[in-house]
Amino acid sequence: FKIDMKKVVAVIQARMGSTRLPGKILLEIEGKPLIQHIYERLKNIQLIDEIVIATTNSSNEKYLEDFAKNQKISLYKGKESDLANRILEAAHSVKGTVIVKINADSPLIDTKLIYQGIKKYFNATQEPDLVTNTIDKKFPEGLQFGIFNVTSLEKFCYSEKSNFWREYFFMYFIENQDNYSIQNIKSNVDLSNIRLTVDYQEDLDLIRKIFSNLYNTNPFFGLEEILELLEKQPKLLEINKKFVKNSFSTYEEEKSDYLTKEKS
Repeated sequence: FKIDMKKVVAVIQARMGSTRLPGKILLEIEGKPLIQHIYERLKNIQLIDEIVIATTNSSNEKYLEDFAKNQKISLYKGKESDLANRILEAAHSVKGTVIVKINADSPLIDTKLIYQGIKKYFNATQEPDLVTNTIDKKFPEGLQFGIFNVTSLEKFCYSEKSNFWREYFFMYFIENQDNYSIQNIKSNVDLSNIRLTVDYQEDLDLIRKIFSNLYNTNPFFGLEEILELLEKQPKLLEINKKFVKNSFSTYEEEKSDYLTKEKS
């Protein structure tokens, strides 16, 4: 299939209402809001045609809207209770046909890795439903991404009515991979004991330290440079070590609640 017929849109899933670290996506790292680092990294990936922030139509999002307006970044507001549709509509709003989905609490996304993922998507003989690096759960928390075929996400939104799966649509694709064409990017080393996402103050402290060591040399430093730094300064990992439980554990807990309710 032809790459020039496709429009690759990076959708940053963002909302201000974080309970654990309120307003985290606008907290500063090296003098810039966290989400701006994500935006700049995505902008640096040549195969991405446009970037849009997908947020909710809740009144809490005012500061995020102001940020997007000031930075001239497209922003789409959708239903708070329907993540899959929010991501899809955000892509529709800029006529995207391929979605690179990124979480707004991951300022260390690796541009080389995402570039590799997009190449994998376009090098496939048949257009995949999803290209991701999450299946074997070996990458650090905070480096995950999913590259979705818009048509596949449309079909999902049309057919899947459960609120639980519409929230965890990424996991739905992975759990039903027999029904989908999914390509996975593997990590040769298990790095799942490294946490590079921001949910707690300690996460932010670690990420600020990583940035202060690496950002000035290369603002788009990636996993390779981070691992070199952590080898030299292994104590850094102590900062947020107590939170290194896989993000999948929250999902597993909620899924078991959901399935129990389904049965009853």
